[in-house]
Amino acid sequence: MNRTTLLVPLALLAAVGCADANRKPRSPDQPDLVTDGRSGDDAKPGSSSGGSSGGGSGGGDPLAPPSGGGGNAPKTGKGEAPGVPSLATFQEGFKWGMNHNELTKAFTQTNGIIWKDYDKKLAHARVGPEMTALENEREQAKAAFGRSHIEFKNTPTGYDATGIKGEYTYRNKESLMWVQRDGRKRYFFFINDRLWKIYDEVPLADGGPYGKAFLDAVNKVAAQLGVNGRVLGADASKGINATTVDWQDNSSHLRLLDRSGEGVVALILEDKQTLGNLASLRPNKDVDPTAIDPSIAAVTKGSNRSDPNAGKEEDANGKKDPKKAPKKK
Repeated sequence: MNRTTLLVPLALLAAVGCADANRKPRSPDQPDLVTDGRSGDDAKPGSSSGGSSGGGSGGGDPLAPPSGGGGNAPKTGKGEAPGVPSLATFQEGFKWGMNHNELTKAFTQTNGIIWKDYDKKLAHARVGPEMTALENEREQAKAAFGRSHIEFKNTPTGYDATGIKGEYTYRNKESLMWVQRDGRKRYFFFINDRLWKIYDEVPLADGGPYGKAFLDAVNKVAAQLGVNGRVLGADASKGINATTVDWQDNSSHLRLLDRSGEGVVALILEDKQTLGNLASLRPNKDVDPTAIDPSIAAVTKGSNRSDPNAGKEEDANGKKDPKKAPKKK
């Protein structure tokens, strides 16, 4: 398929750290990185692997492919993330809205996700101590996943000092679970105990699944989806903490976040319905522990900041002398 070549501004290349003279050139059919998020005639999708589901099928299976997200790409306006037919491959069958107990069951039940992970190892283990050790390790992994559930209530957590700070709020019925598998760390985020976001931390390295630099990861995903992503520069006032590239389908929104300073790239898939309702789902705002108490601020600000003794003259005993006139300067 013929594709119009889109040039990348030098400023954008600098923002995503692409100045790597040793990086291998992209293949001719791999799309270039662009900044305006155009879709449709400006960036027609080719054959995309994003349309396939990574999960099970049908029935009451908690890992059945999610509804929506398939079919035609959503229509998007100027400045929005470009639309693609489906992001289901990144969702891997996890359904938006499943609660943390359902997710725990999917990972820990017999023939569940962790069980199958260890089936591969056990198939090559020797009968005896080696196999027993792997079985014990499997049970520990299942228990650890169940214990990973944490709610963001009133007490600060250690996650505030990590790269996922900003992906959750306190006192709004939010929680997460996490698991380390397939060479990446994956976080599952919940609001009102409903899954709405999957956040992957993937190491950047030579031979890694997303390459050794952020631009490698962007180009890989763009080639997979057949559409160039929208590039957003870091802007703290808009809640964008690092260079971000994004896409969307009818039900989900995908972000690639540049955390190359930590040696990882973040792939974040979000439920668009929840994303659109975050303002109402997060009525309680984070409180700055170093902020001045509102009652004190109200008393001391503006015209209220005055000396009650100004203009008064006192005698040696600290009492006001009504006969003594104020000194002239």
